[in-house]
Amino acid sequence: ANANADRERKATSSSKMTSFSILGRTALLATRRRAAVATTQQAKRRMGGHAPAPEWTGIDKVVRGYFPQDPQLAAAIMGGYAGLFVLYKIASAVSGSPVEEAAPVVAAAPVPSSIGAIPDVDSEEFGAFLESEENVMKLVESFEK
Repeated sequence: ANANADRERKATSSSKMTSFSILGRTALLATRRRAAVATTQQAKRRMGGHAPAPEWTGIDKVVRGYFPQDPQLAAAIMGGYAGLFVLYKIASAVSGSPVEEAAPVVAAAPVPSSIGAIPDVDSEEFGAFLESEENVMKLVESFEK
């Protein structure tokens, strides 16, 4: 009876070990498979490659003969616009009409304010207006309105 019990224990423990070993082995193989697929996918990515240069025709062919790279062409275009701007400024400075001097402005004589009105703060009459206490009260009342 003891021999049969020992055999059953060994069979049970070996079946458990085989199921765990099979499960572990499957997980290991799956992980290896995923790593291999990821490695091959990364090796196939070719995002930084350049296409062959296009065949230029017409005016593009002439311009690209002098400026084959895109940054060179962009700098040439910007330089052309800057040159046109400088030429325009020079031409307008040379052929500009002479500046006419404005006639001197004659200050108008101060018009006496109507009786009882408050003169402008910037006028000469305002100092004389503030000498009277009645006028100061008018000014304060006008601020309160």
